[in-house]
Amino acid sequence: MRPPRTPRRRDAASLQPAGVFNLGDLVEVLPDEPGLRGAHFAAVVVGPSSKPRGYTIEYDALLESEGSDRKLRETVPARSLRPRPPPLRAPASGEAPAVHAAVDALLDDAWWLGVALGGADGAGKVKVCFPETREVMEFDAADVRPHLEWADGEWCSPDSMEIPRTMPYTKGMQIEVSKVEDDSVVAWFPAVVAKTIWKNNLLVEYTVSKSDGIALSEEIVDVKHVRPCPPQASAISFCINDEVEAFQGGGWWLGVITEVHPELKYTIKPAHLGVEVQMSQKLLRLRYDWVDGQWKQESQNALKPKFTHGVKVEVSSDDEGFRGAWFEATVLKSAGSKFLVEYATLKANDETKPLTEAVDTRHIRPSPPCIPVVDGFKLLDEVDAFCNDGWWVGVVSKVISNQKYMVYFRPWKEEMEFEHGQLRFHCDWMGGRWMRASPALEM
Repeated sequence: MRPPRTPRRRDAASLQPAGVFNLGDLVEVLPDEPGLRGAHFAAVVVGPSSKPRGYTIEYDALLESEGSDRKLRETVPARSLRPRPPPLRAPASGEAPAVHAAVDALLDDAWWLGVALGGADGAGKVKVCFPETREVMEFDAADVRPHLEWADGEWCSPDSMEIPRTMPYTKGMQIEVSKVEDDSVVAWFPAVVAKTIWKNNLLVEYTVSKSDGIALSEEIVDVKHVRPCPPQASAISFCINDEVEAFQGGGWWLGVITEVHPELKYTIKPAHLGVEVQMSQKLLRLRYDWVDGQWKQESQNALKPKFTHGVKVEVSSDDEGFRGAWFEATVLKSAGSKFLVEYATLKANDETKPLTEAVDTRHIRPSPPCIPVVDGFKLLDEVDAFCNDGWWVGVVSKVISNQKYMVYFRPWKEEMEFEHGQLRFHCDWMGGRWMRASPALEM
């Protein structure tokens, strides 16, 4: 059941129209500028103002300058003012606000909106976190008050207000949370939403790998520090100067490819370190940024392949019975967007000579990279199986041994047995890069 609005009694400030103040009214100023959002400064109205349309106010505690004894006066728009909240019942001795309750904490002459974390050892102290700056501080209980919202001329407790519909995250959703150093994001850590907290805050649980198992740690963060999990596809090969994210210490750290090595290994320069490190492809992914509700790929270094004479390629077909398969071939000649290819396994009608055929750009791609298979294929691995002269995509449905597997083909709802040498990891040619579904990281 939703709690009632708090409080019900109407004081003098509550009886006036919202946004209309008189000379001498006690108010709070809510600045809308970086570094001050969430603060409430006590002030008194000293007169109306037309530029901007608002009021001239005098602060209770802020002075004109350091060393001055004159209180600071400013002209502020009406939208940045609200009446001072009514005095509430003083908490009992040692009583702390409810955990995760919205509170205001008195700091540097202003009341700052935060989230209560409970009492500190029952010593009349209260821990408060500030989700926007991600700081946790301890206050005297007398310097912490329940937060109230001034809405439509009435004081409302956040407990009686719904989480904004613009909140894009819900309990149980997998997300990533930023790690910030010197005002810049240097890494993203996988987490799960444990709870949504008024107004735009989340309680998140991080999954941290340890030698003795999986441990969870918690943090309350503003949604601006959170993003959905990026696209579940990973590049197979990278180029020098690609912007990537490298998995280390439980998080994805931003960096740039500086050198390419054999066997899908790369040297990267992490954004947070002055030294370069070498990592394997399976611990790297292309960098994507979450901008205005859309994923934006940062790296634009993909090269357009050149299908010239002698280049090994793979070709697909839209003909009935061949859809979904890729056939190995060699380019004999190119003319614009058309290519004459000779198949490695398909035969011409006389069944003696290799089949040659003209294909267009839509049906040709480079030969995929050789991805090392460590300790065999695993259950549910997405693979290509060599069958009927071509490579067909399927899923490992049973591991018979480290050399034999059952593969399930969704289009036909059939299973077939294959030797290890007849399988390869499935990957797709997308946007000038080889991509594959991100494998589970061995953490």
